[in-house]
Amino acid sequence: MRVLIVAPKFTESPGDFYQFPLGLGYISSALKRAGHEVHCLNCNQFREDPVMLVEQTVRAINPDVCATGGLSPFLPKVRDIFAAARRAKPTIINIAGGGCLSSDPEAGPMVMDIDAGVIGEGEETIVDLCDALETGRDLSGVMGIVYKDAQGTARRTIPRPAIMDLGSVAWPDYEGFGFGEIIDLQRPTDNYFFHTMDRPRSVDMITSRSCPYRCTFCFHPTGKVYRERPLDDFFAELDHLVARYRINMVAVIDELFSLKRQRLLEFCERIKPYKLQWMVQLHVNVADNYILDAMKDAGCTYISYGIESMSQDILISMKKKSKKERISLVMESTYNKKIGIQGNLIFGDTNETLETANESLDWWANNRHYMVNINRLQVYPGSPDYIEAVRDGLITNRVGYIESQFVDLNISKMNDEDLSILSTKIWTAQSSLLNLVKATIFEKEPEPDPIRKELHRIAWDCPRCQHHNDYRGVLLNASEFKNSLRLTCRGCLSRFDIENANRVKFEDHYVLAELDGLFAQAKSLIDAGDQKAAVAALQQIITRGSWYWPAQTELGRHYAAAGDRPMAVRHYGAAVQENPYEPQCHVLFADLMVQERSIGLALLHYRQALLLDPENAEAARKLAALEAEGWTEKEYATYCTSYSETPPPRRLENEVSGCGGKRKGETEFPDIAALEVKALQKRHENGDYTVHRYPGGHLSHPKAAQHDEASAIDFVCTSLPAGRIMVYGAGTHTARLMDALAQQRPDVSVTTVLDRNASLTGEFRGCALRPPNWAVTGEADWIVVAHPLWEMDMIEVLLSHGMATEKLFSVYSNPDFAAYTSKAKERLSA
Repeated sequence: MRVLIVAPKFTESPGDFYQFPLGLGYISSALKRAGHEVHCLNCNQFREDPVMLVEQTVRAINPDVCATGGLSPFLPKVRDIFAAARRAKPTIINIAGGGCLSSDPEAGPMVMDIDAGVIGEGEETIVDLCDALETGRDLSGVMGIVYKDAQGTARRTIPRPAIMDLGSVAWPDYEGFGFGEIIDLQRPTDNYFFHTMDRPRSVDMITSRSCPYRCTFCFHPTGKVYRERPLDDFFAELDHLVARYRINMVAVIDELFSLKRQRLLEFCERIKPYKLQWMVQLHVNVADNYILDAMKDAGCTYISYGIESMSQDILISMKKKSKKERISLVMESTYNKKIGIQGNLIFGDTNETLETANESLDWWANNRHYMVNINRLQVYPGSPDYIEAVRDGLITNRVGYIESQFVDLNISKMNDEDLSILSTKIWTAQSSLLNLVKATIFEKEPEPDPIRKELHRIAWDCPRCQHHNDYRGVLLNASEFKNSLRLTCRGCLSRFDIENANRVKFEDHYVLAELDGLFAQAKSLIDAGDQKAAVAALQQIITRGSWYWPAQTELGRHYAAAGDRPMAVRHYGAAVQENPYEPQCHVLFADLMVQERSIGLALLHYRQALLLDPENAEAARKLAALEAEGWTEKEYATYCTSYSETPPPRRLENEVSGCGGKRKGETEFPDIAALEVKALQKRHENGDYTVHRYPGGHLSHPKAAQHDEASAIDFVCTSLPAGRIMVYGAGTHTARLMDALAQQRPDVSVTTVLDRNASLTGEFRGCALRPPNWAVTGEADWIVVAHPLWEMDMIEVLLSHGMATEKLFSVYSNPDFAAYTSKAKERLSA
């Protein structure tokens, strides 16, 4: 068969770094080995829109099959590829694979225009599937797929056994996707692993598949059976890659590098002669001093550890099979042996409380030299957390959840408000508590990269080992480098933050004078006692520039005085996030933390203010007073407090205790659809129709009407009056509506997207992303609420914030929409 395999576009422009799609490379090689005619399209190598590229390619080569896939976060890109292929050739056979399909196979055909999907690892399955399609064999006999039958119903076949001999799998098709061009463009700041090389030439490889552990937040796209690749096959491929691409670095991207001590030592012995730099992901139970010494000696520069929590209760809940004492010991050993450390703490496990979150944050605060990242847990489709959330009624519409891109579902033992503010605090800490080092050289290099453009040289002296670092070929165009760069010392492999000398400082913003004038007007309103008008004026200012910290902190002061502590934290936090080098922002944020008795966090921000400005008398005075106050040990270790007495999300009674812990007899890819049906039946039995919560905390109803999304979008485009609008809900439903309005309604401009979990600095599709209370700022003529499941609850949230009902433009709850769809059906039937 003639097969087109498409790599989705992960980049903004050609030359930008992205991780090579290794899974698609394996699929291409398998099909080529089986004799199929394979064409590869790597959208990352073109400036053109991927949709246009796919349509042009399908028309040019007329393939029988279009195949693509990826992890769940890339679902929108994958879906666009299939839609484009179908438009170009209606009879094409679309086949999906990867995590976006395998994580919930029955949902795949409902969120993507596909004819079949490959579940789990795909090398054998894709060949069998293409053979069946070519010969007309019944697809029900192809193991490991989901497909649509003649009636359009999704059918799932029996699972395909895991490939036990990984040495029999053909090496990835690097050439088909233009890897030679990709590796030539790599630069030191493209990835933390690349920091040790001015001209990195790195390749991703695997020595095993899946993972022997069952961490509750993790989904294994290649199945649950852990298998190790023969080292002879790995090193034969490595020989080929060294000769073909002149690689000098290898990222071993196994979900978990070898658990067998002797195999790990053999790997070190065999890779050492190559004189390559390499990195792996390792479990702390494997890492002892002898192993670490062997890895260091063999060229290992970075180890990524799965830390996740420093509360033993949460480590047990996550089924991490690790002890926090062991984690601390291994981190210290790795750091002392001068091996780079990569790790994460994630907050929001099913048993997470404020107490356990404070445990982890206290460890992080006292071990910042490891530079561990802190983030909120995301409930990824297919993970045990996801399966449990479906079973317990926290997710009741899997398709809707997947399409929403699974943002911020609360599965913890904290209420929505407490978890939301915890998220604000950890992001504020992550982005503003910096381990600062001053650059000795920060200058543009005379010769730009012909494709990636302007390059820089950054030199600095390491405060830990005094090594003089001189980075060449540094790119500054990544959004994460807006204020600073986190770079690795090439001597001791510790990481430090270097201020971006090219950053736009507060005083350099071109609209500063204008916003200063507006701020003066807002202060006059405050002095006159017109708080409502003042708040509206301040909100307009930060819509123009979220970086304008005087308005952010003045809003924080207003909400604190009004008793709305969550909004106060959000505004003070936004000021620090946008201005991490402004000592006054840290001081004001710390002041608020003292008021709520989050003493640990207050100490960190007072100290950061003094690090930025050692002569800051206010920060020094307040820090000294706080340290002399005589707080208890528990108070010093407090970073989060409660903001609401509302209960955490209510679950249906669990049928089993925990999820994902069982090994023998465990289903490879469980029937999640059946769990959803059982949960729905249980709710009906209980007479409880509003027990579940979706992202944003909105209540939904299991009997929510299923409307045609296309009709809803047509209704808005046809009926919405002209003017400026805000749209509630940061999901794919809103994204499609915005696209349609941009094409059909030039007289309508979307100024803001509202979402319950939005920060005060975020963006969605180029528009400001703000909390629902933004609806009262007066910046829009209409507030559009259009969601088939949560519309009534969204409206209730807006009304609770004082939104004027005459500004509301609803859809699914709008009687005019019902009349519109009835007329549309009458026209179609006629």
